[in-house]
Amino acid sequence: MEGAFARAFGGVVQPVEVAAALQREAQDKKVVVGQGRLLVPNDYVVELGTTDTGRLTEWDAPLRRELADMVSEHAQEQGWSFVGPVSVRFEQVTTLDTGVFRVRSAVVQPAQPMVPDVDEVRLIRAPGMAWLLVPGDGGQRRVDLSAELTRIGRSAEADVRLSDTGVSRLHAELRRLGDDVVLVDLGSTNGTTLNGQRTQEGRLRDGDRIGVGSSSLVFRQDG
Repeated sequence: MEGAFARAFGGVVQPVEVAAALQREAQDKKVVVGQGRLLVPNDYVVELGTTDTGRLTEWDAPLRRELADMVSEHAQEQGWSFVGPVSVRFEQVTTLDTGVFRVRSAVVQPAQPMVPDVDEVRLIRAPGMAWLLVPGDGGQRRVDLSAELTRIGRSAEADVRLSDTGVSRLHAELRRLGDDVVLVDLGSTNGTTLNGQRTQEGRLRDGDRIGVGSSSLVFRQDG
């Protein structure tokens, strides 16, 4: 960012300033969406005054690609994730003075390709999202089940940790097998129930209730 792009900008808005602002925007807008998963925006708009916008004519596409790559690399270093490809674009705002810019961002799902006819729709099976509704203080919290293995228990090693004395340290686990999620008891002391019936292993369906100790967890799945 200190090379040709910086020379093109002269004494006005500098690419390094924009890059730093994009990284701050990602930092400020990150949200927790699952067990240990942080989501940050993937769509960024840099608002510039008329003079600064005009200076970008020659460098627009390569500069936007470079800035998007920098945001992606920074997020990877921090362990953050996106819902789709990162994009950066410039927008002219006539009320902004030369050398002044603003950044705004959003989480934008990638566009789904159009399917020509109904016959082809029958051949497509979209993988369903799955999650657990786990009891907690003041209500329920949602735990994403995108990982291949999610362990339930009382110990710090568990992905879903429950402060329930009837729950074993590592009580049960949920295994993703393609679109399916399978519940497996891990030899727990008090056992695991599925919709009220004690089980060692069972495939889960949307709305199923998992009983561990005195806690009831609800399995949800779409698609």
